[in-house]
Amino acid sequence: MKIDLFECAICEACVDVCPLDLIKKKAYKIIIQDGCDNCGECLEVCPVGAIHHDDED
Repeated sequence: MKIDLFECAICEACVDVCPLDLIKKKAYKIIIQDGCDNCGECLEVCPVGAIHHDDED
């Protein structure tokens, strides 16, 4: 998964829903740490559509 930092509203919905606890807020941005299994939970809860699968253009 990847986060479009220009679209991200930093609402932290993805942080709260990640079952692996790999999404963190750091220095006014949200990052997805290594180990993401692409479950899609974060993608589903993002209110602005800022999260995408790595293979999407």
